[in-house]
Amino acid sequence: MTETTPTPAKGTGLAFAYVTTLFFAWGFATSLIDPLVAAVRGVFSLNFTEALLTQFAWFTAYGVFALPAAFVLARLGYARSIVGALGVMVLGALIVPLSTLLDFYPGVLAALFVIGGGVTLLQVAANPLAAALGSERGSHFRLVLSQAFNSLGTVVGPLLGATVMLSGGIFVAGGVTALGSFSALILLGLGVVFGLVAGALLGGLRRDLKGWIPLGAAIGLAVGWLIFLQNYIGGLAPSAAPSAPVEAAPAVLDPALRAQTLANIDAVFIGLAVFFALLAGFIWIIRSKLSLASVSTEKGASPFEALKSRWAVFGAIGIFIYVGSEVAIGSLMTNFLESSNILSLSVSDAGRLVALYWAGALMGRFAGSALLTRIPAATLLIVFTTVAAILCAVVTQTGGATAAFAALAVGLFNSIMFPAIFTLTLERSTAPASATSGLLVFGIIGGAILPLVAGRVADAAGVINPAFYVPLVGYILLVVFAVAASRAPVHAIGAAPTKGGH
Repeated sequence: MTETTPTPAKGTGLAFAYVTTLFFAWGFATSLIDPLVAAVRGVFSLNFTEALLTQFAWFTAYGVFALPAAFVLARLGYARSIVGALGVMVLGALIVPLSTLLDFYPGVLAALFVIGGGVTLLQVAANPLAAALGSERGSHFRLVLSQAFNSLGTVVGPLLGATVMLSGGIFVAGGVTALGSFSALILLGLGVVFGLVAGALLGGLRRDLKGWIPLGAAIGLAVGWLIFLQNYIGGLAPSAAPSAPVEAAPAVLDPALRAQTLANIDAVFIGLAVFFALLAGFIWIIRSKLSLASVSTEKGASPFEALKSRWAVFGAIGIFIYVGSEVAIGSLMTNFLESSNILSLSVSDAGRLVALYWAGALMGRFAGSALLTRIPAATLLIVFTTVAAILCAVVTQTGGATAAFAALAVGLFNSIMFPAIFTLTLERSTAPASATSGLLVFGIIGGAILPLVAGRVADAAGVINPAFYVPLVGYILLVVFAVAASRAPVHAIGAAPTKGGH
């Protein structure tokens, strides 16, 4: 049975603000791995497969710690679990400078695994808290707001990480690529304005202004973002054939320059350790406020019960494919954009441009939330996965600005995939919601596997473009998932499904 406390007492606003900061923290930390891939590849002279072990270490932690995290949370409670998770993340961040001091790449991987374990516990604890710290009526708004800050963290992470880790040392100094131009930003704004006008006109004709104006603005935002992206990327480099070989990392590096790059990596992770420690201190100070949250005390069913439901398993595979595809693209993006057959940028500038990939997901979440009020989730998922597959196909067959635009634009269409797959599965699974949810979280381990497959393809081909065949196949499989979901019977999330359902 689910038992909840009465409406939370006043004074939970500060607690919610700190919990929301946690969403930013793990989004920021996760997206830092993207520029780190390029950094370790250069400084340790690795191939793509070896460099992408960073993502393997990070996302394997989800598979290892997802189930134990629930038991830790039940035993320690929310405040102590969050502080403990942040403490683990501090420890992991401090392992990085120790590993670089010893010139030991496996130590960096171990550090990422430790941080990923802390992030797993953090997510298990923070999501229900964000929904519960306030009135029940505003729970969805608070969770969406917190997720928006998570997306903001994924945008800021590559910007800061690339600026520090990929500038100076063994890398050519960057700084010439600004993430925006006045004319391009005007185009983005005009897209929203025209969308609002179109929505108002359609709403007037259909006598539903309240419904159509947000829908028009959402479509305008999405179209405006794509126009902005095309306008910005189009001016960076001429089109080129995709057959030029990938520049190999130098076999011999200047010791002084290499030491500087390692110091830059250390600076980022020492800064992370300080940030996590400060957050832990603030959470401990306001720990009494967290106890005011109306958090369910439901005894979660074992995720293994979900294995009895075909749809729970199908959904976990969907999450595995989605996360793996999204992470594979983001991980390779820096080296992809710097390639001579794409944009020929400095690695620092290319690393900062990765922020556009994650910014597209941020834009898409705003637009997608409005679109989902009018379009069934399965239908919208069919459209978004189809477009993402087409964009990946474009990358495999083209070069220059065209391929760069297509690769970065995938971020916009990734935006609604995770929540859509998650909720579509919960509505169709015959297993308890808590068990299904646990199995779906376990599926995040796809972020550890598919990037390695993509890296192996890039190494074998000698050029990065063919690596996009991996997410291309993934998105095609997700189209199949979405089509099947659109035809399957549903039930209310948390309600007992009919017997014999699949």
